[in-house]
Parts: sequence; C-alpha cells; structure tokens
Amino acid sequence: MVNANQSHDTQQAPAVLGSAPPAQTPASVILLAEDDSLLANMYKTKFTKEGFQVLTAEDGETALKIALEQKVDLIVLDIMMPKLSGIDMLKKLRQEPKGAKIPVVVLSNLAQQKEAQEAIQLGVKEFLIKANLTPSQVVAKIKQHLGVS
Repeated sequence: MVNANQSHDTQQAPAVLGSAPPAQTPASVILLAEDDSLLANMYKTKFTKEGFQVLTAEDGETALKIALEQKVDLIVLDIMMPKLSGIDMLKKLRQEPKGAKIPVVVLSNLAQQKEAQEAIQLGVKEFLIKANLTPSQVVAKIKQHLGVS
C-alpha cells in the first residue's frame, strides 16, 4: 500500500508542475500614452508580445483618466500630446493619491533639457529619447523598471 501511494505521489507531482501556467501572476498593465497611432500600435504590439497588458491613450486627458480609473503598473508617456501635454498630465497625476506612486517612463522625441528636468522633478523613472532606442531596447528598459525578466 505504501508503495502504491509513493508511486501515486511521484506521478502527481510532475503532472501538477507540468500543468501550471508559466506565469502565475497577472500580466503587468502598461498605459501607453502616445498620440502617433503608428508608434502606439508598434509599441502596443511589442509590449503585448512580451506578455504585458497594454492600455492606450492618444492624448494627455485620456491618459490621466485611464491612469486614475484603471489598475496601471507603469505609464509610458510621450511629452508632446494633444489636449494635455505629458508634463501637464504628469503634474495632475502626481496631485492625486492614486497617481502619486505610479511609475512613469517618458518616451519622447522632445529632447529639451527643460522638459527632461521637469519630468525628473515630477518623479519619472527615466527619460528616454525615441530616436535613440530600438523598440526592443525600450521594452527591456520597461521590464527593468517593472522588475520583470
């Protein structure tokens, strides 16, 4: 009888381990605030292929609304956007208790020192210049900030 139970346990353990999904935790949610639809679609596809759930906003007002109403683990934020610039969106986000701690990575082609300094003062994790990085490099940096390998 003991041998039968041992055999049964031995068979069960690999089956349980083998049947478990590779990722037990829910996918990290990224809010991609980008007004260029071509870039937004490219980055959304790239992040989705890497296992992230991606919410998109094509202007600063929509990005702010989504950030405050949805569960968001990290925001990828463009600076030059309609309705509300990335900096203005970030200022309003940081005034809200829910938005004060959401990690933000700026991804912009605007390389002005003033905007970069202002974004850093508002607590962004990193200020990335689109033209200087491939999409794969951007994804790698976002993974770093989320602690995902």
